[in-house]
Amino acid sequence: MADKFAFTMQVFFLGFSVVMLVLFLLYGLISLFNRLRSPLLGKAGPEEPPLPDDWELLPPELIAAITAAVHHYRADASGSGRPVRIQVELPQSLWAAAGRRALLENSSELERLRRKKKLEEV
Repeated sequence: MADKFAFTMQVFFLGFSVVMLVLFLLYGLISLFNRLRSPLLGKAGPEEPPLPDDWELLPPELIAAITAAVHHYRADASGSGRPVRIQVELPQSLWAAAGRRALLENSSELERLRRKKKLEEV
């Protein structure tokens, strides 16, 4: 019994080693072929299109956010790759803040009523 188990393990490890060796060699050949024959390596990047005429109509906060996102995307391709949080604070009116506060207060009241109703059904 032990002899059969030892033979089985030998066949298993030999087969596994052969498969891994072949896969590693294929990976090496594919990466070598890509480095030698890739049409993208010698090409220059595309030219940036001209800005549209209505570019000035966009809010400056949006332009700053888009510029920061594009810069982070381009730097990430060659850089560290760590995420950066970009926070844009837009000016808000008092009416918008009051409406948002009322929505939050009403939603918590509605949630309390729903929970109370659920407990009564059980």
